[in-house]
Amino acid sequence: MGTSESAPLIRACWLSWLAVETADQAAVVKALGLTEVRETAWTDGVELIDEVAHDEEKLFPTVIITPSVQGWTLVFGRYFGLPHLSQTAHVTDLCRKLSAHFGKAQLFFHSEQNDGEAWLIAEHGRILRRWISEYPELALGEPFGIERRLLDAYGITGKPEDLDPDSDLAGEWAAAWGECWATTVAEESSIDPTAAAADTSSHSKMLVAAAPPFE
Repeated sequence: MGTSESAPLIRACWLSWLAVETADQAAVVKALGLTEVRETAWTDGVELIDEVAHDEEKLFPTVIITPSVQGWTLVFGRYFGLPHLSQTAHVTDLCRKLSAHFGKAQLFFHSEQNDGEAWLIAEHGRILRRWISEYPELALGEPFGIERRLLDAYGITGKPEDLDPDSDLAGEWAAAWGECWATTVAEESSIDPTAAAADTSSHSKMLVAAAPPFE
């Protein structure tokens, strides 16, 4: 999908996002229970995504929702951060429930600062895979797709979470996670938001909203 100055790509040093397989932006807003919803231009939304990613407190409940991008609605914000241990279980359950309703829902965390990678793939109410590079003990499911192929390329026949953390093989994998970044997994499983932008029509508006507290 083409880009222009009016539709910049989404980037942030630390990027957390939810991907739901639906073009119905309003349905995602309703399913998440978002409030204080307002429109913003794509360019302003991209800037806010980066701002939210850097703010550890004040903007934590703030989320930014894209219009449909290649059939997926994306929602950005620290609210969806899988590596935040205080909310890992909450966002995992949230993603599972969304997948039961929409068919497919996924969570991703990508760090441009080499602070870790994470993803969760859910379909029809079932978690297929959860991987958080900083916390391999929290892994769920079986590696598949690009993760499995890269593990095979590194000679890892099982799961990375089962490796001896002191082994050379584990060290080689952890050094760059085999180039198995969240954006790489997202590109194969849904959409990589750092490489795809909305079109530049009048319908390419993002939404800004407040997410409810976790119970």
